[in-house]
Amino acid sequence: MTFKTSYKVGLALIFCYLVAWLDRMAINMTIPDMAKEFAMDAKDRGWILGAFFMGYALFQIPGGMLADRIGPRKVILVALAWWSVFTAATGLVASFTSMVVVRFLFGVGEGIFPAAVWKVIGQWFTKKNRGTANALILSSIALGPALSPPLLKLLLPEFGWRGSFYALGFAGVLCLLVAWLYVSNSIHEHPQVSREEREEYERDSHSEAANAEKTLEKASFGELLRSPIIWVLFFVALIYNVTMYGWLTWLPSYLLKEKGLDLKNMASAASVPFIFGTAGCMLAGYVSDRWFRGRRKYLVFGSQVIGGICLYQFTQVSDFTTYMIFQCIAGFLLYMAAGAFWTLPMILVPTKLMGKGSGFINTGGQIGGVLTNILIGYVITWNNDNYTTGFYVMLGALVVAALLVLVGIREQPAAAAVKPSPEPALS
Repeated sequence: MTFKTSYKVGLALIFCYLVAWLDRMAINMTIPDMAKEFAMDAKDRGWILGAFFMGYALFQIPGGMLADRIGPRKVILVALAWWSVFTAATGLVASFTSMVVVRFLFGVGEGIFPAAVWKVIGQWFTKKNRGTANALILSSIALGPALSPPLLKLLLPEFGWRGSFYALGFAGVLCLLVAWLYVSNSIHEHPQVSREEREEYERDSHSEAANAEKTLEKASFGELLRSPIIWVLFFVALIYNVTMYGWLTWLPSYLLKEKGLDLKNMASAASVPFIFGTAGCMLAGYVSDRWFRGRRKYLVFGSQVIGGICLYQFTQVSDFTTYMIFQCIAGFLLYMAAGAFWTLPMILVPTKLMGKGSGFINTGGQIGGVLTNILIGYVITWNNDNYTTGFYVMLGALVVAALLVLVGIREQPAAAAVKPSPEPALS
């Protein structure tokens, strides 16, 4: 069986996204040591964590515009080079202020990356299997947090927090090489795509499954922004990321402060739930493409509700085994919700506007990232360093996001005449 070129492109994007998440999640493991060196309280930590998301949020739409204008390959290569430099530069900072500046600039580099990736997905995979491909690639958003604690547990004792960022910067250089070798703008431009693979792509493009859901037929970005569903997706991404980024960012400190774990046990407890999250995100695209065409929001909503209940229970029990079970179930379901949610832009946004459209929606998500880090930092400080109160903010946001998914998202259901599609496969 021939290993398709589209598979190679997908694996290259997974690797790049994985390193991106390792780079950004490293701050969560290293910030306790930074806090001691720079005498920072929870508010200061919140600003350092939030600085990344400010840069990340501000450059989502510019990244999408560039991807639509000059092609996603160039944008991806620039992003990889830029963030690798500023990942390594994190290890050179000498003060709280310089840390905020470097983290902001690091966020700029990562900010132009996601929309370019979605543009590549839109031009390499048809709507028949785009949700599956997207969820597999996005599974790195859970795999990165799963791998960063054990990786940093190895690096920190040997190299300290500064040396750890130098090592991660080098990993970014490897990503740049991989992207240079394997990523192209579209399936029609890659020289290694076989005639059989191109023909399969064209067949899939015209299949019943690929055309079972309606795409917004908009000629310009301005017209796209006049679609209510785009704004609903924007605000769902914003509010849901208050939960997801809050959990990712504050979990290590919560485990140390509230659960009383040491560095070794904390690394495991902060890692395992996101391994389950990786599985949930990977399955989300397949499940969504297979059984939820035209009603994907119900998969998102149901996963958010049950996952939220488990995340709440995680904060209420003290037995290690019990709260880890709750946290692992929460990880699986909340990342399944995230993976299923991001199939919606992949289906609804026209391919020619995929960069700007997905970048706009993800801007909402990253505004949520800015808000959650700064807001939760203040909430924890106001409550005498009670980190559990931060989780109550996350859970409140989750309730609002789930209700907005249920009430605000209107999908075009599959036509009654369309037969159930066969199991989707990457093509």
